[in-house]
Amino acid sequence: MNEKLRMKATIATLLVFMTILVAGFVYRMMQPVIFSKAKMETYGGVFFDKPRIFRDPVLVDQNGKSFNKQSFEKKWTLVFFGFTYCPDICPTTLGILNKFYSELQKAGDADQVQVVMVSVDPARDTPDKLRDYTAYFNPAFIGVTGDYMELVKFAGDLNSGFTKVPMESGNYLMEHSGNITVINPRGDYHGFFKPPFDPLRLRLAFSSVREQYKRDFGE
Repeated sequence: MNEKLRMKATIATLLVFMTILVAGFVYRMMQPVIFSKAKMETYGGVFFDKPRIFRDPVLVDQNGKSFNKQSFEKKWTLVFFGFTYCPDICPTTLGILNKFYSELQKAGDADQVQVVMVSVDPARDTPDKLRDYTAYFNPAFIGVTGDYMELVKFAGDLNSGFTKVPMESGNYLMEHSGNITVINPRGDYHGFFKPPFDPLRLRLAFSSVREQYKRDFGE
């Protein structure tokens, strides 16, 4: 009888030990890790040693409210340039950003991050159309548009140029960058992620960027 009790106690001790070991491993895996520049590049990330200041844009959001440099401050912003008539890249990227952002929401960290889609097709992308389009992917996403030349300047400042491509039907598409631009809480151009994107890899790399920023700027 005592032998059985000792055996049960040993098994229970081993189970507790294994549980603690696994919990510790999971905890360490979930902690922010700062990537080397080389590792960040394997995750598609390109980030500047010194964040870049860009001009104050004169834009409007999906509710018709002013959207400018101040709109980027005090939060991390992931910017994607696209358009509502986009056949593939835009819905695919926004779908991935939704998965990425949903994980932030579950972790209670979404209030520190905003996702913004900037239209490269202001002639067709009205604020109302942008609101419906972005809400389809995530109600928290923000759609932004403005004067065509203002958008050209803003996109140029963020290395995300675009151009109109006429079609035989008389319609047109917009050729644009597939990058996800990252703007830090100071409102400066911090860097960007290049496609292809994966929600988990994007989250890990973005976590690294934020941790490095905390160490560099104490914020």
